[in-house]
Amino acid sequence: MGDAPFVRLPDKLVLDLREVAVLLFALDTAQDQSALDSAAQAQITAARRLLTSKLWPELGNLLDDGDEG
Repeated sequence: MGDAPFVRLPDKLVLDLREVAVLLFALDTAQDQSALDSAAQAQITAARRLLTSKLWPELGNLLDDGDEG
């Protein structure tokens, strides 16, 4: 036993579009919460960009356009 992991996670995860939408809407809601510090805001932004870039790689830097202010 020793250092064996408690659980083995899969190398890849498959989500359908409804599941991705749930995640993106949850991230948008969290982003809108004014009580979050800048580190949390940066983590949320990174998560949104990751999900969106996997879905729509052709969008490139368009996500950055709405992040100002």
